[in-house]
Amino acid sequence: MHMSNPLSYTLDSLHNRITKVFPAQIRECLAQLDDEQIWWRPNETSNSVGNLVIHLSGSLNHYLNFRIGGIAYDRNREAEFAERRHIPKAELLAVFDDMVSNAEKTFEGITVERLGDPSPEQKMYTLLVEDLISIATHVANHTGQILWVTKMLKDGALHEVWMKAHKHHGGWKPS
Repeated sequence: MHMSNPLSYTLDSLHNRITKVFPAQIRECLAQLDDEQIWWRPNETSNSVGNLVIHLSGSLNHYLNFRIGGIAYDRNREAEFAERRHIPKAELLAVFDDMVSNAEKTFEGITVERLGDPSPEQKMYTLLVEDLISIATHVANHTGQILWVTKMLKDGALHEVWMKAHKHHGGWKPS
C-alpha cells in the first residue's frame, strides 16, 4: 500500500470491510445461533438471518465477483428471499465462505487505477469505485440486521463484536 495515496487507503478499506470485517461479524452471529434461530423470522414478510446470508452471497457473487471480477455466476435473486428450507448452518457457511473466497480473488485484480474505470452497472453508477462503495454499504446494512437479530435472540451473545471485528480484521488502523 502506498501510504500517501488516499485511493490506496480507500481500496484497502473497502477490501478489508467487504472480505474480512463484515464476514467476521456474520460468522460470529452464525456461530451463536442454532439452525432454528438462523431461520427464524418475526413475520412472513421479513427475512431470516439465513435468507440474509444467502442474499449477501448471491448479491456479492453477482455484483462483485461476476460483474467486476469476471467469475461466472448465475443469480436467482428471488430465490434468495423465498428460501424456506432450513439449510444447515455448515452448508450456509460453505456458500458464504465460497463467496468471500471469490471476493478475495476479485480484489486481487482491482488496482487503484481501476477505481476510475467505467462501472459495469452503467444504469446505476458511473465509476467502478461507486460499485465498491455500494457493495460495502449493502453488506454493512445486512450485517447490521444479522447482528440485531442475533442480539435479540441470544442475550449477551455478541459482546462488542463490532469493535472486535474492526480491530482484528483490518477495519481500523493498527494501534
